[in-house]
Parts: sequence; C-alpha cells; structure tokens
Amino acid sequence: MSTPTTVTHHGTDSFRPPGPDRSLRSCLGPDEAFPAELGALSMAELQVLHSRICRQLDREYLTAPDGPHPCTTDRLQDVLGELDARDHA
Repeated sequence: MSTPTTVTHHGTDSFRPPGPDRSLRSCLGPDEAFPAELGALSMAELQVLHSRICRQLDREYLTAPDGPHPCTTDRLQDVLGELDARDHA
C-alpha cells in the first residue's frame, strides 16, 4: 500500500490503509479520512476507495431525507476524475 497522505475533507485523521488494528469498513463516511493526493494511490487502492464511496452514497440516498452529503458527492467526483485521467493516460 502507499504511504499515508493528508485529509482534505471533514476528517481529522490521515488516510491510512487498514493495518492489524484497523478494520476496513465497506463505506467511507463524510467524517472519515480521505487522501489529499489521489495520484499517490495504486489502482487497486483507488478502486477500493471508489467502491467505499459508492456504498456510502447508496446508504445516504436510502437514509438521508435531504439526499447525500455534499462531501460524499465531492469525493466521488474527485475519484472519478482520477480514474478517468488514468484511463486516458
């Protein structure tokens, strides 16, 4: 996995891949850490991040009366932009 990066939205911890003491949740909430530099992630890490954000977005559409959290939609756009850039590189 790549080295930890800093948080860009709402979180206060650095984004760290799970270790022995951290379990990876299937969703990435708006208050959880998000990498500042998506380009530093491997393709597999980026795909996992995309999956976690999509699951969070689904959860928010189903449970939040006002729709998804703006942070979640912003994160999805950031990840999609990075995936598109890699596809066109």
